[in-house]
This record gives sequence, structure tokens and C-alpha cells, in this order.
Amino acid sequence: MSIMHTYSAPRAVTLACAMCVLAACSSDPVHRQESFDPKSPYQYRIPAEPGLACNAAKLTLLGQGYVIDTPSQNQLKGSKSFQPEADRHVILDFNVHCVGTRNGTMLYANATESRFDLKKNSQSAGISIASVGGITLPWGTSSESLVKVAGLTVSDPQFYRRFYTLVEQELGINSQR
Repeated sequence: MSIMHTYSAPRAVTLACAMCVLAACSSDPVHRQESFDPKSPYQYRIPAEPGLACNAAKLTLLGQGYVIDTPSQNQLKGSKSFQPEADRHVILDFNVHCVGTRNGTMLYANATESRFDLKKNSQSAGISIASVGGITLPWGTSSESLVKVAGLTVSDPQFYRRFYTLVEQELGINSQR
């Protein structure tokens, strides 16, 4: 019996590892979860010219503390940094494209949230001075760096609704939606 027990333990481990690998491979890829919903929170029609709509979007983001990076006439990118905890940093990037349509402008907006955690690395070293009698003088160094731990596209419809409402206010439009 002990011989069979010796052989069955490695088999059980191998079988368990194989099952874990198969389970990981069988999970659905992310692209299968993409819905392409026609009621997307990432698009919004504004009854204004593209240049005016994009300028209103820019003023809205500036008014909320975003830093605007390389704006052009019909697109812009803004970012805002947060530090919710002493060792956590969050960056919210906001992209807006303004595309002219027959009925005004379609705003395409999306935000991505990136989370970074502070990671500490410490190293120690020593030196031995033989002429002094073999004294070791230890010293240590430590370094800190922000490491990206998560990133996602913001999909909350209310988040975008608040943005579009402020854009309309900037344009002097009373939202009826």
C-alpha cells in the first residue's frame, strides 16, 4: 500500500495543477464581455458646433481641476490626480472627441482610472576594514516607487451624466434629458 501511496501523491498534485491550468484557460476572454450597447454612456449629442462643444468640454474639465494635455480643435485629454491614502495614488484620465453631425456634435468621452501603490525596497550592505581589526560598518538604503496595480475604464453612467450636464451649462443649454 505504501508503494501506491508514494505514486498517487505526485499524480494528485499533477492532476490538481492540470485542473488549475485548464480552469484558467477556460475563463471567457474580456472581449466576449464587450456589449456594444447603443445606449453607451461614452457618447452624447450636443446641439452645438464641434469647436464650441469641445471648448465647453475643455472649460468643464478645467473647472473641475483637470490638467489639459495637448488639446486640439476637436479633441482633448485631461488628467487629475488623487491621493486617497498615504500609500496610494490614483490618476483619472479623461478623453473627449467632438465629431460634427447633421444635428450638432456627438461628444465621445471616456475616462480611465489608474491606481498606483507605493512599494518600498530596502537593501543593506556592509564594509569590513581589515586594518581596524575587522570592523563591519553596516549601512542600508531604501527606495520607494509607485507601481501600477490596476487600471480600468470608468463605465458609471452617472459619472458621464454629470460631465455632460456641465458641458451643456457651459454652452448655455438647459438639459431636458
